[in-house]
Amino acid sequence: MAEREFETDLIELSRGTTGLGFNIKGGKDQPYLPLETGIFVTKIRDDGAAAKDGRLQLGDKILEINAKDMRDVVHKEAVDIFLSAGEKVNLLVQHGVEEHVREMHRQKLAAAQEKESRKFPWLALSAAVAIGTIGVFYYLKYRR
Repeated sequence: MAEREFETDLIELSRGTTGLGFNIKGGKDQPYLPLETGIFVTKIRDDGAAAKDGRLQLGDKILEINAKDMRDVVHKEAVDIFLSAGEKVNLLVQHGVEEHVREMHRQKLAAAQEKESRKFPWLALSAAVAIGTIGVFYYLKYRR
């Protein structure tokens, strides 16, 4: 998905007593989005460090946690990396990726549906020509 550049942000969060305060989904074993295996922020809790900081957004793709690459990990590995990250957690994220991936998927589906809908008029015309041709041959063979 290198179709466009996304704004990246390095965000440092402290767990504190309320924790980081966000949920993730995704991974190469259980993609959150069609054809995208990254780790995504799916919920930000009001009382957590992420909400208080304000920079992390729903739909952000997490590229790194404390400089550990998250681009090709299974979900459990991502969770384990978060759990072992310590008090201070540095996140490298890309903003707007989820929205972009969903829009690209919608466009691909719409294009496929449009292409599919264009097949049927040709199919109907082909069937009409075939039936007409059979009718002409039948008429010519059995006319008297």
